[in-house]
Amino acid sequence: MTMAPIMLLIDTSMAAQPDSIRLAVADIAGKGFDAIALEFRNCSYSEFDEIGQRAMRTTEEEARKHGLAFIQIIPWPGLRLLKRYPEARQKWISEHAGTIRNGKLEIRVNDLESAGHIDMRPVYEGIAKAFLIKREGGIIREAKDITAELRDVSLAITSRSDLSGTYGVDGEVLLYASYSTDYPDYASPNMTESIDETLACYRGMKLDGFAMDEFGAGSKKEDVYLGGAAFLEAFRQSFGYDFLDRIYLMQHEAGDERSGKLRYDYYNLTVDLTYRIQKQVKERYEEQHGQASFKGFHSTWWGEGNSGDLWAGNIDYFKLTENLSGGFVDSQYDAERTMLSMTMLAESLAKYSDSGLAYNMCWDREPTTGKMNYYHRLLAARNVRWVAHAYGHSGPFGPGYPHHPTWEMTRRCVAMQKAMQRFVGKAVSRPRVAMMYVWESVAHRNDPFMHYHRLSMKALLHKLMLRHVEIDVVPTFEEDLSRYDALIVLWPAMLPEATWERIRRYDEMSGKRLIFIGPPAACTTEGRDISAEFAELTGTEVHGCASGDRRRAQAPLETEYPGEYEYVAWDLWFTNDRIPMKCFPLSIVGGAGDAKVIIRHDDLPIAARKGNVDYYAFELPLTPYCDSLLHELEGYKELQLPPNMLSKTSYDDDGTILTLMPQLGGELNVSFRYAGIGFEIRGGGLVGLRILSGRLSAAISEEGAELYVNGERVDESLIERVDRLTPKFSS
Repeated sequence: MTMAPIMLLIDTSMAAQPDSIRLAVADIAGKGFDAIALEFRNCSYSEFDEIGQRAMRTTEEEARKHGLAFIQIIPWPGLRLLKRYPEARQKWISEHAGTIRNGKLEIRVNDLESAGHIDMRPVYEGIAKAFLIKREGGIIREAKDITAELRDVSLAITSRSDLSGTYGVDGEVLLYASYSTDYPDYASPNMTESIDETLACYRGMKLDGFAMDEFGAGSKKEDVYLGGAAFLEAFRQSFGYDFLDRIYLMQHEAGDERSGKLRYDYYNLTVDLTYRIQKQVKERYEEQHGQASFKGFHSTWWGEGNSGDLWAGNIDYFKLTENLSGGFVDSQYDAERTMLSMTMLAESLAKYSDSGLAYNMCWDREPTTGKMNYYHRLLAARNVRWVAHAYGHSGPFGPGYPHHPTWEMTRRCVAMQKAMQRFVGKAVSRPRVAMMYVWESVAHRNDPFMHYHRLSMKALLHKLMLRHVEIDVVPTFEEDLSRYDALIVLWPAMLPEATWERIRRYDEMSGKRLIFIGPPAACTTEGRDISAEFAELTGTEVHGCASGDRRRAQAPLETEYPGEYEYVAWDLWFTNDRIPMKCFPLSIVGGAGDAKVIIRHDDLPIAARKGNVDYYAFELPLTPYCDSLLHELEGYKELQLPPNMLSKTSYDDDGTILTLMPQLGGELNVSFRYAGIGFEIRGGGLVGLRILSGRLSAAISEEGAELYVNGERVDESLIERVDRLTPKFSS
């Protein structure tokens, strides 16, 4: 099993010089990595030509020589296919708002850019749909399809593109322009041919696995929707209606739940297409090359900071994990919150994988020894494997090893990771607290505020780790919720019907805590209104919501949160605009028994409690009010430890394993009790303790740490020592 892989980026110069590949592989092997994942990047060659083939064979031969596994990073399928099947091109649809005045329509056509991987820009090719709109209180009450009735349509291209036409009735128009792209339509039946064509390039080589890096079948663009013939037909077959007939609901509200249902259906299909392509690659690979020991990489390339993975078609990480060989995430050393929260997510995803292994492809544009010291201790402490990024010319995306001062340090990082993997083995955490990952509600929302879902998730995971509270992130398809004593449902706005029923049954279990955070529950993914049931469960009515029309104009459903909150602009790198945080003022439903308001801010009721159910109608994890919930959740933690350190408690058939480490810049000097044993650690970095039958049976630590049990120094024969990552911490 691959435990310490590194990406090897083959550029044009390296591909043309086999000796440079040999030197690179030897250098990588010397640092202790156990696998090479080859990718052609900044390269004129590829697996489809002779020099690219030679580069792959050279890499494979050298990898075998040095005892390394060889993994090929497969290019996204379909790009070469389009020369044979131009009809398989992906079409993009972009909304344009305009007005017909005196029978004339004039609209400036959006100039779209590509989403990466190709240089060709999308080209306007016509009108996909046009609607004459009537609104009431901002809500669309009527949308008449006037596509076929527009007359005298013409396009004038200068330094911009202007569309004009005529229609017999004045009013607001929403026009949806279609663009041709040089991306493939992943719903095309020709995708299998493309996958086979790529995999054929690897015949004759012994591969240990494959990866598809950051693949997603969506447009990857905000407010840009897929509209190719194959995609539209797949939508029609999946949901029984035409996407373009309701496309205006993607960015606008109607007087019922059709808006959220359309958005969910659309994004669910993009996730399903991503899943299908992943599954096809896996199956076709294993038909040709046998069982793959490694199948990666991550899908969180957008979502490490926000919910942009929705646009990419890969936001349902738990579903997509089914086709991978572990739980994969991406994160950067730039931010502690990102590193800690995404590492915890990887651990949770791993529990839904065949291997149970967690991987984090973490990197940084400007890594330092201080960051490496902290975060590679973190990976080792949490038993998460590092997918190293990267050896070769990486451009602006991280260090181009070996040409970086931290390259030599990777030897110690990998050694520590491997030592801790041996020590921990298959032990896993058994949290009493779970957070449900409701990506469906992000699709339901589909506006800038949706990014607060990810901001709140990251904040809560980060803060719980700092307080030593273990937590599982669970998908909406998780059936066994009863093993958790507390369940946090983050953003319950749209839930699958079966999930909603499981949550209601969970509420009925004795001794359980049920906590809702964010926008109120409105409907199921099947389209059923559950707002009244949510009101009954929580004892609250969110103004304008309980009647079933959650967007009524007579009362405000939501307002900008008036208090102090964390705004992590680094996580919202894709926009220069500040996205305001919303809250959902509530009131207690008449006859709700013991329901009561528990938080008012500026006399605005925003949280309530009914029995064992709490509802926080705002982004609680980003506010100072979160401290009270964190204090309550500390009742579920297994270790009583001070701040300024991190820990994990894991279990296997042989007992309990505790791993502990200091936060950034610190040393581990701590005393605590566990299982009736008094422990003391002096001058420690990373420390692991194995406890069996009420005694310490083994330990692992960096050099220099002193370990004491019940006041007596632990015999060195019980301790496996590993090199410190840095002799003395430096930043």
